[in-house]
Amino acid sequence: MNIIFKTLLPILILSIMPIRNTHGQESPNDKAQKPLFRFGIIADVQYCPSEPEGTRYYRNSLPKLREALSSFKTDSAEFIVNLGDIIDRDYSSFGTVLDIIDSSAIRTYHLTGNHDYEVNPRLRKHLPLRMPSKEGYYTFSEKNFRFIVLNGNELSTYGSGNKSVVRKTQDYLDALKKEGNINAIEWNGGISVRQFQWLMIQLDKAAADNEKVIIFCHFPVYPENIHNLLNYKEVLSVLNNYSNIVAWFNGHNHAGNYGNTNMIHFLTMKGMVETENTNSFALVEVYSNRIWIKGYGREKSQILAY
Repeated sequence: MNIIFKTLLPILILSIMPIRNTHGQESPNDKAQKPLFRFGIIADVQYCPSEPEGTRYYRNSLPKLREALSSFKTDSAEFIVNLGDIIDRDYSSFGTVLDIIDSSAIRTYHLTGNHDYEVNPRLRKHLPLRMPSKEGYYTFSEKNFRFIVLNGNELSTYGSGNKSVVRKTQDYLDALKKEGNINAIEWNGGISVRQFQWLMIQLDKAAADNEKVIIFCHFPVYPENIHNLLNYKEVLSVLNNYSNIVAWFNGHNHAGNYGNTNMIHFLTMKGMVETENTNSFALVEVYSNRIWIKGYGREKSQILAY
C-alpha cells in the first residue's frame, strides 16, 4: 500500500463517517449495527480535600465522578476503565473515591497513575486499588477483544520505593536528559524489560487467537509529548510489529491529545480534575469496524475507524 495513502486512510475514513456531537441522536450507522459492547472511561479524577490550585479543582471531582457513573449506568456500560490518578496527595481520599465507584456496581478496571503514589512512602506498596495482579499489569477479554493494561509506573522515582529501581530510573532519566528528550521528567514513568516481554507475549497470543487489541496505560506514547512514557520509543517499536492493535487509551496529559501511526489510534483522555464546573469523561462504543467515542463535557465525540 502506498505509504502516503496508508497514513491518510484513517483521516479519509473519518471524514466520510458521521460524528455525533450531541447525545441521544441515532445515525444511520447506529440503526444498521449495534455495538459489540460499550464501556465507560475516566482519567485523572485527582480528588483530595484541598483548595483549588490553578485550573485544578480537587474537591469538585466528586460530583463530576458521580455524574460520570450515573451516565455510564444510563448508557448500560458493561465495564469502566480508570486510567489512573484518582487521588492527589491524601491516602484517605482513595476510600472516598472508591466508595463512589463501587456504589455504581459496574465492573471497574483500575490503573495507577503518578499522583496515586503521592502519599506517605510507607503506604505506596499498599495502594487500595483492586487489580488482578500485584505487578499492576494484566489483561481481560470482551467479545474477541483482548484488553492489555500496562503499569507505566513500574520504572519511576516515585513508585515502589525500591532503592535499586529508583537509582536505575534516575540514571535513565539523566541519560534521557543528556540526549535532549523532552519527556525526561520525574513525574513520568516507564515499563521494565520483564513487562516488555509480557506485553509481546500477550500481543502474540492475541494475534494467534485472531483477537483485536486495545491497550490502556496512564501515560501516552504518541504523539511526542512531555508527558510520554519514559521509554515510549521502545514501546512504539514493539507495537509497530503488530497489525491487530486498534487503540491505545491513556490519561496523564490533562489537555488531551490524539495521534495515529501504523493504523493505531492513540487517544489521550482529558483530565476530570480540570476546571471548576465542566466535566470530562467518555462512553466508548466498540463496533466491528470502528470505535465511537461519546464525549461528555470537555471530552469531544469522535469516531476511530479500524
